[in-house]
Amino acid sequence: MQTVLAKIVADKAIWVEARKQQQPLASFQNEIVPTQRNFYDALAGTRTAFILECKKASPSKGLIREDFDPAAIASIYKHYASAISVLCDEKYFQGSFDFLPIVSQVAPQPILCKDFTIDPYQIYLARYYQADACLLMLSVLDDEQYRQLSAVAHSLNMGVLTEVSNEEELERAIALKAKVVGINNRDLRDMSIDLNRTRQLAARLGPDVTVISESGIHTYAEVRELSHFANGFLIGSALMEQADLERRLKACCSARTKCAA
Repeated sequence: MQTVLAKIVADKAIWVEARKQQQPLASFQNEIVPTQRNFYDALAGTRTAFILECKKASPSKGLIREDFDPAAIASIYKHYASAISVLCDEKYFQGSFDFLPIVSQVAPQPILCKDFTIDPYQIYLARYYQADACLLMLSVLDDEQYRQLSAVAHSLNMGVLTEVSNEEELERAIALKAKVVGINNRDLRDMSIDLNRTRQLAARLGPDVTVISESGIHTYAEVRELSHFANGFLIGSALMEQADLERRLKACCSARTKCAA
């Protein structure tokens, strides 16, 4: 595992143990109900899908959006998104699980908990806070961990976005029968972006897999070109950097994309 990512995951393990003490699973597990918002169905279809992200900060960019208002952002996203991603990592992204119900209340789309998920507790916590899907990164999980976490998510009717960043992880995702595979265009070793990663890896996936291109998507020209390789896109920083969020969304979307009415 790369140094930066290893540090994040080590810190996440500390966070999880502290959160378990603060909010034990036994204190809320009986209140968890399976979701009725189907992440897989939301991304299905012939038109391009968009997972639009609520992200205040990131390790590579620092503070991205000073006036971060999840409800206001969701009120705009709901007109364009197939699903909405919410950063929940506190230390590196200034996220929070508290943002999940805020976004869920405003937008009818499935809500993805974007976190460095390493423990089943995080999935139960995400569903308790109204997430409908979770991110599982093969760069931080072995196959057995992935199977365990995926099973917990599916037991709650939650979807799983399986993230890969290289050929080895892609082969694992195929063997693990991942339904939705996110190809991260960002190199986690140096935070650089290479959109060719989507072009190179997507061709290896069969038609029964939904392919999402993640990171580095800024323009409709990129969306249009990469839509030959991917079924959809996860877009975060490119939106959060814009004062006029709706204008940027209109620039990324067109009649050929999957925008809600």
